[in-house]
Amino acid sequence: MEGTPQDYGRSLESQAKMLREASEFEAKSADQPARDMYCRGLLLRTADLVGSCSLFVEPAHVVAGQVLMRSMLEDLIKVLWATLAESHAENLSTSGLDQLKLMMRANLQGGTARIIDKHGNDHSERFMRDGKLAPSGKKKTVEAMAKEAGAEGLYNMFYRFASMQTHGNSLNSPVTITPTDVSAVLSGIGAIAKATGHTSIRWLLCRKRPGSKELLDLLGIR
Repeated sequence: MEGTPQDYGRSLESQAKMLREASEFEAKSADQPARDMYCRGLLLRTADLVGSCSLFVEPAHVVAGQVLMRSMLEDLIKVLWATLAESHAENLSTSGLDQLKLMMRANLQGGTARIIDKHGNDHSERFMRDGKLAPSGKKKTVEAMAKEAGAEGLYNMFYRFASMQTHGNSLNSPVTITPTDVSAVLSGIGAIAKATGHTSIRWLLCRKRPGSKELLDLLGIR
């Protein structure tokens, strides 16, 4: 692994800047608004995550980097799936609101939240009955998205393993972390951001998606 963690950190800073600039690229046409909006939003989100990861240049930051890398892998899978169809992008765009509805419903059922008007009247039961907190539809799992997008290998080989640190399942195997290990994590983060950025930008400018081989090349996998 060539380069110091600081070198990779500076590279990630530059990458974050380019991703933010790319989010303002003019789309090839105006006929795919949902996919365009999703790609622009994801370019900005990836820029934020990469910018944060650029600070993780010490061994003590490796776990944080691995956790964010898993989030970025999920975003890559989602944009590969979203660019397949407008309905996919629309589905993902409503997922945040659906999640809020589920959280509110759980808290109403558990008694930790109530819906009260300005006169002090409790409308919690009515909201539960009339379906205002019902989700818009069944959401796909990340695994299902990966399969449909032709990225099942990415899910199985990388996302599954990255999930171990995210869920705290690696606590029983402490290891000594070296600067080379830090560089490896930062390099992986950069590769994922590159693939996500390429997928989003290629959709905006060319209305095309990367094939399996091209995706592997972007990720630096031989």
